[in-house]
Amino acid sequence: MFKRIMVTLDGSPLAEQVLPTAIEAAKLFQAELTLCRVVSPLAKSYRGGSASVSAIESAERQLLDIAKTYLERIASGIREKGISVNVVTVLGTPYREIVEYTEKNEIDLLIMSTRGETGLTRWLLGSVTDHVIRGVSIPIWVIPARDTSE
Repeated sequence: MFKRIMVTLDGSPLAEQVLPTAIEAAKLFQAELTLCRVVSPLAKSYRGGSASVSAIESAERQLLDIAKTYLERIASGIREKGISVNVVTVLGTPYREIVEYTEKNEIDLLIMSTRGETGLTRWLLGSVTDHVIRGVSIPIWVIPARDTSE
């Protein structure tokens, strides 16, 4: 049923809470997992300021390298369970890049977390998950993240 499952991660422990579910889904469907992290471009306020374009591009490449190292660390543990895993890092607006990647790469199921922001915070900041839900045409499994630090 699902042969290509994508999991979005933002580097936070909250987002990583979806991993056990994603691993079980991949086992159940004998699917390939793709771990995806979207790195937002540096703020436009830096562009045209004192930083050169090449310095900004270099910093963005470093951020992408850090994101890839993070995903590869997680992927390594999943591969030990016998699951095929790809890692993808993209520079751009998170919800746009997630939607575009699922379309271009024939992803069958998207698994992501939501932080459960409500009220004014959600209205002011928006929600990547909300935007993705509205943009994808595939099944999406949204798992509420729980802050366990309290």
